[in-house]
Amino acid sequence: MTDNMEFPDDNHVIAGFNLICPECGIANPDDADCCLVCDRDLTNILLFFEDDFFDLEITENCLIEYRKSFWGTRRTGKVIKYPLTEISNIEFGSPVNRFKFDFEGKRHVLPLREKNMDSVKKIIPKIID
Repeated sequence: MTDNMEFPDDNHVIAGFNLICPECGIANPDDADCCLVCDRDLTNILLFFEDDFFDLEITENCLIEYRKSFWGTRRTGKVIKYPLTEISNIEFGSPVNRFKFDFEGKRHVLPLREKNMDSVKKIIPKIID
């Protein structure tokens, strides 16, 4: 018996499962095109995060808000889609983190965690004129 056993997979890199499916919440491999569970297309997701009162998805064409219960423990089933071409008057609140915009003649205000606000601030100017 030898002390130095070599295993062929010792240097194998394990794939990260950081791509969360907005539809079902399952973690997928970082390079996945479709969700492993619900088969949803993941290729058009630019940003997805979970926040206190909702989950937010940003695609090339739309901002999608998945509402949560008052305590933020589970989704309510209510989904609001905001086409990016119909969003205007965008503001990023400070010092309180609020993402504000006009949609269909109404002002919408989304409270965000600081980390999530930073992500939205980086991506929104790149996709909205």
